Amino acid sequence: MNAAERIYTASTREGETAARMAEILARRIEDDIASLRPPPGDALGSLRDLAKRYSVGRAVIREAIGLLERRGLGSLRPGPSGGFIVKMPQVDAIGEELADHFRAVGLTLSQLLDAREAVDLMIVRLAAQARPSSMALGRLELATDADDIHGHLALRSELARLTREPAVMPFVKCLNALTMDFAAGNPEASDYPASVPLATADLRRALAQGDGEGAAAAFGGLHGDLFRLLRPRESVAEPQVEETARTSDERTLAALVARRLASDILQNGSAGQRLGSEWDLCERFSVSRLTLRQAIRLLQDSGLVECRRGRGNGLVVRNSRMTGTIRLLLAYLIGQQMDVRSAGTILFQLNCFMPALAVSRADAEQRAKLEELLLRVEQGDVLERFDLLNFVHFVSRVADNPVIDLFSRCLAAYEARFHPFLAERLPVTLQASYFRLMRQLLDQAGSGAGMDLARMKEEAARVMLEMSRSRPI
Repeated sequence: MNAAERIYTASTREGETAARMAEILARRIEDDIASLRPPPGDALGSLRDLAKRYSVGRAVIREAIGLLERRGLGSLRPGPSGGFIVKMPQVDAIGEELADHFRAVGLTLSQLLDAREAVDLMIVRLAAQARPSSMALGRLELATDADDIHGHLALRSELARLTREPAVMPFVKCLNALTMDFAAGNPEASDYPASVPLATADLRRALAQGDGEGAAAAFGGLHGDLFRLLRPRESVAEPQVEETARTSDERTLAALVARRLASDILQNGSAGQRLGSEWDLCERFSVSRLTLRQAIRLLQDSGLVECRRGRGNGLVVRNSRMTGTIRLLLAYLIGQQMDVRSAGTILFQLNCFMPALAVSRADAEQRAKLEELLLRVEQGDVLERFDLLNFVHFVSRVADNPVIDLFSRCLAAYEARFHPFLAERLPVTLQASYFRLMRQLLDQAGSGAGMDLARMKEEAARVMLEMSRSRPI
């Protein structure tokens, strides 16, 4: 297995066992969509055509198509002129599924605020880099027409559009949905801060000049305004669920059964809980075994369940994993035909505060581990790309932000999967500034003089933004 495949697997599989044949086939079809770039509405072929093209049985191709349908990349249309029809994944649906994942893992307000700060400053800088037209900038003022928190969120959505980077819109949609969760029930959320029009005017001038840092500074005050409107929640929001009912389309019925089971898991499930045997679930939902198995495959792709064979087993709830959500987001990027060269730039900017957060939050054992891993990657003249990834993943875990971690894993997986010249090894000098940053932060943390998190974040952002411009990975 080469470096690109190891990075992709580490970013998307999260300790899973070997991929099922249908998952492998779904990935092959995604790769063909990425390389052939068929426009939405084109047919890739009938089930018979696809089974022959990929040398698999009809059952496997049906299961793979079901996975791609869940990810929004297409749908199966019956009839002589039908087949698998390519579609564009819908960003609103992707953003809401991302938000549901973070609700399920119990995202805290502090984690949301950390992610919101990193993503918002990233889109401001990317928007400035895109040098939007005066007409596009005019829409920023329209975004502030709302007189409550919706104006804040609309402004961020508009900035995401100005970046012209497809990856950032689902990030913003997800964070906007989660922000509304934490604003719910707060009477102050209806008060729209008076600083917004002034800040928007300053922001427009900086964006027109392509001044990323000026735009970030103009946007900085809006963070405080928004954050003051949010309050911690005692419980996560419950997903909306459609009732199952008999329909003429078995795939639709399977999706409804999957949604009902997913709702039960998110509301009442715990890792290791047994949901019942195949026969139990067929009777519970009044569906055929074929329909139930289609629903279970969708839940397996989302990472919510696993099937255990044998007496006393059946469908079992898994620990909350991000694998299915990452695959969903990857399918969106494939459908949007994202430029793979942009992934590295966005990845660095997204992680601009993570080194500082990791060092400030690490306990003694975690700092010792950071020191050990840092020493390992610093040694020698070259380093294995996979060793660097392990180090970055550990930094992300210690920083304790599941939002940035998931977004970053998706971008790393996309780059590894579609970058044509991903080297197995990298000169250590290319990463020297990152290693110096980590060493400086660790030394500061171990000095006993106390840590100034604001200054640590400022220094981390300076280094990571510079690396985003040179894109050493």
